[in-house]
Amino acid sequence: MSVRSRAARQRRTRIGRIARHLRQVNGQVRPGEVIDLAVGCGIKTSREEVVHVLTRLRMHRR
Repeated sequence: MSVRSRAARQRRTRIGRIARHLRQVNGQVRPGEVIDLAVGCGIKTSREEVVHVLTRLRMHRR
């Protein structure tokens, strides 16, 4: 696995962990909240990436 692929996988894993924690605490997950926490943790991400992760985890509907 290339370095870029590994970095992307780790970034998506961290986004998923943040989303699961927010769902546990608040009962719901908003992409904006996930982005704010991810940026605060030093993770560079975009709204599209967060929505993609949330969709895969079945926490967001398009």
